[in-house]
Amino acid sequence: MKLMSQWIPILILLALVVSACSQEDSVDELPMGDAARGADLFTQSINGAPPCSGCHTLDGNPLVGPSFHEYGKTASARRTGITAQQYTYTSIVRPGDYVVDGFSNVMYSQFGQRLSRQQIADLIAYLLTL
Repeated sequence: MKLMSQWIPILILLALVVSACSQEDSVDELPMGDAARGADLFTQSINGAPPCSGCHTLDGNPLVGPSFHEYGKTASARRTGITAQQYTYTSIVRPGDYVVDGFSNVMYSQFGQRLSRQQIADLIAYLLTL
């Protein structure tokens, strides 16, 4: 019985860690995004993070990364079983998870640490209007 009681705090801690990690990786946990603010953020450097427009265009011509021309249509078709919102969220906070064919995994990897959850939500709202 004493051995079992020693494991209870560890199991509780593990459950809390797993719960916290799964919430951070869910677009459902984001606040409501504002596409107009996202449009402004698209061209701004935020907390030392580069602007999205430094690598992505809106006109169909790729730069370092793919163009976001008609992104709202293509994001929903990128991965089966994943919503456009979740695909976009993951692409921002863990860009190496989904690398578009023909491009390298060179996207700035610290957006999840540099942008607030509101800023991420605003960018997602904007990108999905394209």
